[in-house]
Amino acid sequence: MGIPQDKLGVLIGLDEGCASARVSRYESGHHAPPYETGQKLAGALGVPTAYLYCDRDELANLLLAAGDLDAGCLADLVKAAERLKK
Repeated sequence: MGIPQDKLGVLIGLDEGCASARVSRYESGHHAPPYETGQKLAGALGVPTAYLYCDRDELANLLLAAGDLDAGCLADLVKAAERLKK
């Protein structure tokens, strides 16, 4: 998302000496960050926390799109998705 790993790590409160390595491990999937760290990462990246845990690109993109909707539009989106399941 355009932020160097070391800067992202420091931004979320990791020690400067290990920030890049830890973020790299999270990014590569070698280690999963604790949920609280995931929340901080999502906040720094400007994405919903659930986005970081999506295993399908389509769902991740839907989360990004839905994150900008007001409550009424979001409710409509949920109803539309429920209709599609049937």
